[in-house]
Amino acid sequence: MGRLIQILFVSLLLTLASAARAQTSVTCGIVDIDGPSQVEPGTPLVLKVKTTMVHTTKPEFKWWLSAGTITMGQGTDEITVDTAGLGGLNVTASVGLVGAPPDCKGSASITFQVKVPGVIGCALDNYGDIKFKDEKARLDNFAIQLINQPLSSGHILISAGQKTFEKEAEERLDRAKSYLANVREIDPNRIVTVDCGFSPELTAQLWVVPFGAAPPVCSSLAVPFSEVKFTKSRPKTSKRLR
Repeated sequence: MGRLIQILFVSLLLTLASAARAQTSVTCGIVDIDGPSQVEPGTPLVLKVKTTMVHTTKPEFKWWLSAGTITMGQGTDEITVDTAGLGGLNVTASVGLVGAPPDCKGSASITFQVKVPGVIGCALDNYGDIKFKDEKARLDNFAIQLINQPLSSGHILISAGQKTFEKEAEERLDRAKSYLANVREIDPNRIVTVDCGFSPELTAQLWVVPFGAAPPVCSSLAVPFSEVKFTKSRPKTSKRLR
């Protein structure tokens, strides 16, 4: 009888030890990452690691992002993420606990969605019937904005004036796009041109639109084709864009 009790007691101790080891492997190290599932584009996002029973009083963490930029906190348990230009993307943040023991959880991930931005409030630039040498300065600034915002497209909207020449809007759009693509080396697939027909005066608008956002629309101040007067002479063409 005493032998049986001894065997049962040893078996109980082994069971308790096994359970303790299992609990340790589950509960030590990184437990989870706290953070929202959605965020508005351009809003700073804060992510924080939840830990338990870590192996040091000053743990070090290494973070990775599938998109976006860590502006603060790399190496710590809390980071701030810049979400500007990420509208419409699902972004995954991963973190690793440096030097985590083999029986502790050493990494975790979280995925959040950056909401699609709404309609853009206003055009980057508006101008009228200016010379091409002056227009190039406006297009140069437009190109800089597109380079600084890689997750965006450039929309060029042009309305020919009531007094115009045939296909004026179309030719101006082609010239502007060609300058941006060939001189400023903007991917032509990122440039959208829109012929807005006719308005009382020639107007051009340059828009920077984040991917996934609603595109701009032409002005409602349209002139019927029957009232258009083709009186302007077509300017001399030049193959030089610079």
